[in-house]
Amino acid sequence: MAHDHETWMRLAIAEAELARGATGDNPWVGCAIVSPQGELVGRGHTRGPGEDHAEIAAARDAHARGQRVVGATLYSTLEPCSFHGRTAACARSIAERGIARVVIGMRDPHPRVNGAGTLILRNAGVEVVEGVCEPEVRRQLGLWVLDQHPDEPLRRAQTLPERERISLLAAIYGVDRRRAEAFLAAHHLLCHRG
Repeated sequence: MAHDHETWMRLAIAEAELARGATGDNPWVGCAIVSPQGELVGRGHTRGPGEDHAEIAAARDAHARGQRVVGATLYSTLEPCSFHGRTAACARSIAERGIARVVIGMRDPHPRVNGAGTLILRNAGVEVVEGVCEPEVRRQLGLWVLDQHPDEPLRRAQTLPERERISLLAAIYGVDRRRAEAFLAAHHLLCHRG
C-alpha cells in the first residue's frame, strides 16, 4: 500500500505542536511511525532536554501498543540527530530498529547534524525521503531556527531582495514582521531606507 507522505507528515506536525515550549533549547519535533500496511503504529514528540527525542518517543509508543516497527516508515518533522549529546543519536537508533524508510520535513540546521543524520540512515540501508511539507515545518520551527541556528536564515536573507527581505523572511520562518526585522537588525542585514 502506498503511503500518503503529506498526510502522515501533517500528523507529525500536529504531534510536534504538543512539544512547543517544553523542549528547552531542543526543537519541538513530531514523529509518526506507519506500518507497511499503512496503519499508524506509534507517535511521539520531543520531550525536555536529556529526554527522548520524537523518534524515540514514537518507537516507545509503538512498543507500548504491542506494535512492531520493523519495515515501517517513520515520519519526522526534522532530520534525526546524528551525534550523542544529552541523548543517543536518533539516526543510529532508527537504523538499529529495522525501520525501512524515514521521511523528513526538513534537514536539521545544526552544524553537527545537517545531512549527517540522513547519511547514517542511508549508509544503514534505510530509504530517506526529504522535504515533505518542508515550508510548513520551517514555519513551525522558525523561532527555534532563528534563535538556535541563525546561519541558515542569514544565508537565506542575503539572497532575498532587500526591500522585501523582512516580509519574506517572516513568511518563510513563520514569525511576525517585528521578529524578522529584529533578527535582521541584530545581524546587520536590515535595509536602511533614506
